Amino acid sequence: MYKQKGYLTFYALTPIHMGSGQSVSFVDNVVQRERHTSYPTLWSSGIKGVVREFAYRVWNDKDKVNTVFGPEDGSNQYASCISITDARILLFPVRSVKGTFAWITCPFVLKRLKEDLKSIGKIDWPKKNNSEIEITSLPIKQNDKEIQVLIKKDSELKIKSEQVAFEEFVFNAKEEEDIEKIAKYIYDNLLPKTEFDEDFFKNHFAIVSDDVFKDFVNYAVEIRTRIRIDQTTGTVEKGALFTEELIPSESVFYSLVFISEPHFGIDGELYERLKNERESLKQQSQPNYNWDQDIKNKIPNWENSQNPNDKDFAKNLKDLKDKEKRLQDAWNKNYFTDSEVMGKIEKLFNQKSQILQLGGDETLGKGFVKVKFERINTNQ
Repeated sequence: MYKQKGYLTFYALTPIHMGSGQSVSFVDNVVQRERHTSYPTLWSSGIKGVVREFAYRVWNDKDKVNTVFGPEDGSNQYASCISITDARILLFPVRSVKGTFAWITCPFVLKRLKEDLKSIGKIDWPKKNNSEIEITSLPIKQNDKEIQVLIKKDSELKIKSEQVAFEEFVFNAKEEEDIEKIAKYIYDNLLPKTEFDEDFFKNHFAIVSDDVFKDFVNYAVEIRTRIRIDQTTGTVEKGALFTEELIPSESVFYSLVFISEPHFGIDGELYERLKNERESLKQQSQPNYNWDQDIKNKIPNWENSQNPNDKDFAKNLKDLKDKEKRLQDAWNKNYFTDSEVMGKIEKLFNQKSQILQLGGDETLGKGFVKVKFERINTNQ
């Protein structure tokens, strides 16, 4: 059971190519996409691998990394205690005649975001007149004669009083009071801090229809042609001409993060008793956890106790054998419980403004993302 929850947001500083291993039409290497929406996505396996490597560089503790992220050798002795979902698209940048570019999203993406955040206990969706803003009530129209884009009042995206132009298309635009509130919520809660301030974001934020959004995320991506030159002939090497798809800079994705109690390969009752012992020590103002002092040296006392539960506890501790080393490390280094693991993950990302690299072409500067991690208060 996952008791600790949070979310990660990824802001693309450079174009991202996390390949799907497939080719479509004239594009040899396409990006990962959701099957049912065709929206770009970042598969969790790639994200978790990058986070694992980042954690190892920061912690420099292989046992700690293995306990949190699972054994590196792929053994089934115990499982990872952290789960990271596929990253979903939140904002997609498109060219704009005014304002250079716009961050677009759509009602479907916003409804899914709201549902995802509620599922992890984040329930502070923006309100209007003390009621949550309903995404379904946003006045977006789409038919053969009119396609409407919602923007804030006095948005920098307007080319005329009621029009915007994204890519090669002109859309009718409507100023909507709720748009600024939604933009502020996204800026405050999801965007990593960049040089783009809140006013800039609000003025470049727009909500388009679901169909328009789908078209843009499919056809407004970057397509680059790559070649490799044979140095002896000065011509393109055979088979070294290919095209690849990239998700543009300024795109924003988010993932949910779930953390369970670490798996030490021990009986559940034994782990619960150890947690209780740890909780009693926690009542001290500044507990200095030490496995030998807190647990091992007390085994004789529990063996001689009149309480049969204490006797069983002592016996189980003496039978730990090779499992004791991992327990001792987790006990002493404060990643013994799910809340302690969450604290380590929170500190990992929030000690500085963190930048990770996702996907391929790292040496070409692709896939660099700014990351924001938010821990959810489980008391909500």
